[in-house]
Amino acid sequence: MVEHNAALIIAYQRTEYISRFVPTLIESGITEIYVALDGPSNSSIATLQKRLSEEIIVAASYPKVNVWIWRRDQNLGAAVSVFTAIEWFFQFEEEGLILEDDLAFDSGFITFAKKCLKDFRQNNNVWLISGNQFFGSELETDGPVLSHYPLIWGWATWRDRWLDISEAILEPSAIQNRFRLNPRISFWETGRNRSHNGKVDAWDIPLVSPMWNKDKFCVQPPKNLVSNMGVDGYSTHTTRPLWPLMLRTEHLEKSLEDYKASAPELSQQLDDLLTTKFYKVRWRHALLPIYGPLKDLLTPNKFKLGLQARVAKVSIPKKRTLLNGS
Repeated sequence: MVEHNAALIIAYQRTEYISRFVPTLIESGITEIYVALDGPSNSSIATLQKRLSEEIIVAASYPKVNVWIWRRDQNLGAAVSVFTAIEWFFQFEEEGLILEDDLAFDSGFITFAKKCLKDFRQNNNVWLISGNQFFGSELETDGPVLSHYPLIWGWATWRDRWLDISEAILEPSAIQNRFRLNPRISFWETGRNRSHNGKVDAWDIPLVSPMWNKDKFCVQPPKNLVSNMGVDGYSTHTTRPLWPLMLRTEHLEKSLEDYKASAPELSQQLDDLLTTKFYKVRWRHALLPIYGPLKDLLTPNKFKLGLQARVAKVSIPKKRTLLNGS
């Protein structure tokens, strides 16, 4: 198989971080750059998107670099915009990086992603590679760690694994509203139902339960390699830098060839840390299948249609449009 050389950028209105990381992508050997723009909700954002396209052309003005773009006419919202952008990308690429427009990273992340895409390509239990590590100081490891949690602030995967991921995201909840005295299961299945029903605008929440149920993994680095900088004037959900937003990135100190495989017990430790400290799942969440639906009765749906129906309405182009004409 040819060496990984493609990246997808999912954008809306930010330009600052993209203009910084596109040269990093190219200098690291990425020659096929895909840009998916969600439809502008007003004329100001349309102007910003025009400027964004121009800045990407400038940033990617290297020989033998292609920039492909999909401009959506309609504003799809975060979940459908991201999901359909990845569907579009994997029509043309076997593997690649998936990035949003509010990330900061250097070439270390790309090197790590390339190495893991190669090393785990034949391991069908690994569904994705993440650039995030929120607990590097608490894990005694100098190598990648497997987790059941998909961290997607800068990640990578393969076409065949995306087919599994997309199917898992859209499949109905396994427990619906049945009572389970397990806070983690109740927490994520309730979130899955809320995403499917249009209560929240999220595509990644419905992925968590299937990864646990099917024993699938996300590869995480020993140190944090990508920072989510999405606390600015363009933020719609976040107004202050709550941890781990804007978490500093670190450098891998060794050649990746020298890293050792992490012990299996570190996966359990990492899962536990993410469950309790990042997602803050508590015992009270075991009762979510009971009080969650009652609470939802008082909360209007964000969307009239559920996630699957909204995705199905989007027509994904079968051809690519070259942005930079190189």
